[in-house]
Amino acid sequence: MVESRIPLAERRSFVAPALTVAAVTLFFGLPGLGGEATDFWFQSFFWDGKAWLIPHENALGLALAYDGPKALIIIWALLLIGVALWAKRVRLRALYLLACLAVVPIVCTQLRAATGMATPLELKAFGGMYDHLLLFQAKPLGYPSHAFPAGHASGGFALLGLYWVLKVRRWRGLALGVGVGCWMGFYQIARGEHFLSHTLATAALAWLICVGLAFLMRKPLEREVSSTS
Repeated sequence: MVESRIPLAERRSFVAPALTVAAVTLFFGLPGLGGEATDFWFQSFFWDGKAWLIPHENALGLALAYDGPKALIIIWALLLIGVALWAKRVRLRALYLLACLAVVPIVCTQLRAATGMATPLELKAFGGMYDHLLLFQAKPLGYPSHAFPAGHASGGFALLGLYWVLKVRRWRGLALGVGVGCWMGFYQIARGEHFLSHTLATAALAWLICVGLAFLMRKPLEREVSSTS
């Protein structure tokens, strides 16, 4: 039988994403746990010692994995606004998805200003001028702070919210969010803009935020679903 109810968020729904956020932060943020080695190992697949797998301003890459996905997400947001204005039967679900698209990128980009993490491009190991310092290590004045969590991939991972509003085939919504987020995130890794840890942190935060918004809106969403079943 096909599941016809939206999987509403409960208090226990916060456990898995919260633990994931904590695990990613600690593993990659503290020295001696292996996070730094993992990041550099994964980055080595995209750096040959002189250049990145995808040139930074490659037109095809920008179209397929940067400007293109961003434009599609903006179009999706505009469609959701239209649905919220004119389709009363699914208005709250559209508003929930809009909230995910807004809150996830805002939180991720604002956190970057406080975490004090550099992109691979800025590090000496990849031709830059800075040493690689972890999240919980002290940073010198002027150290870059615009990398952790990843900002570009946040728009893709915000689509994870589809899981909490689809009545059928909701795993397809989950797969879409993971797939688009990874596509956008790995593109940034392949051109030296982010480490694996930056993208994993974004995915975990997006999961936690989508759960939180679903929890906050659970009662009106449940009423809307019941009225349209």
